[in-house]
Amino acid sequence: MFVPCTYYDVASRVLQFLALPLGMSLFLGGGNGLAFTILEPANSSTFHSGQEITVRLDPQDLSNLIRSKFYWYHEHEDMLLESIDENLARVSTQSDDPPFGGTIKIPETAIGQLRLLAVGERAGGQFHEEKWAIFDEVFLAIEPEAELIEIDFQTKKPLAFGRAAAATVYDKVDFLGTIAELPVIGIFADGITRPIRSQSSGTTYQSSNEKVVLINPDGLMQLVGNGETTIMVKNRGKKASLAVIVEVRDEPNESPVADPGKNTSVQSGARVQLNALRSFDPEGGSLQYYWSQIGGSNVPLLDPYSAKASFLAPYVEETRTFRFKLRVTDIQGADSFPAFIDINVEP
Repeated sequence: MFVPCTYYDVASRVLQFLALPLGMSLFLGGGNGLAFTILEPANSSTFHSGQEITVRLDPQDLSNLIRSKFYWYHEHEDMLLESIDENLARVSTQSDDPPFGGTIKIPETAIGQLRLLAVGERAGGQFHEEKWAIFDEVFLAIEPEAELIEIDFQTKKPLAFGRAAAATVYDKVDFLGTIAELPVIGIFADGITRPIRSQSSGTTYQSSNEKVVLINPDGLMQLVGNGETTIMVKNRGKKASLAVIVEVRDEPNESPVADPGKNTSVQSGARVQLNALRSFDPEGGSLQYYWSQIGGSNVPLLDPYSAKASFLAPYVEETRTFRFKLRVTDIQGADSFPAFIDINVEP
């Protein structure tokens, strides 16, 4: 909602500015001409694994900037579970070339969609600085130069669940509806093994018996019945297959459905509530919830294991998008496939 600026508002801001210590300025954000924008690389650009690329920020956005940090995140990577330092690619200052940018290396193991997050820190003048989110991000398509030699699976073969699993890592799975990640990898001619489970890496899947295992485009397997099936995987002209055996409790149980609501826009400083109450279990049972953040700069997420997680929308210089993922589990242990929601925060 637009609120007209009164004489009192203007006078108040002038007085605030004059009251600041020497060398500090009042950072107003939104409409003051400041922003934080990645000019290079361009969004949706294609690069090679291990390639060195230049990161360049818009020179008009560098007012009062003292440093910028760049982070790599894999597609749908849970920011709450990952160490920030492990994702850090570079810290840049005014002395770098270009200023606050420079050369960064794409991870050698990267393949498919990769997110480059740039976070800026401005000098002084930001009241409650921790409430500001000065960032931009681009999504890059990463393609290895080396040829794919073989597709393999990082698991015992056949892959067994429930009573058939014996001493494998899946021996605690004993109910229908459970979802597990297919541990599929690609062995490339440059000697590097890369995870190729995601759809963006070029991998496609097929289950020979969908009454036993369903598999989504990103390699998430859902156990839907006891028996045997073969998961067939294709990527870059190569094929591989993995036998899967499921011997779990055969009590009928339909999987729940995650519903995080519709994408929405909010104002900076607003308390945002993520509402999963439209999620449901077909049998009418209660649900467990898990929210995670997979886009935007990291924000403290309160109650991520409840139906209504929340966060304080940070102050932004331009409209920025924060993306969250929701998964739910019913009382019998069946999981939902993930669902996503975008929260657009406006200045």
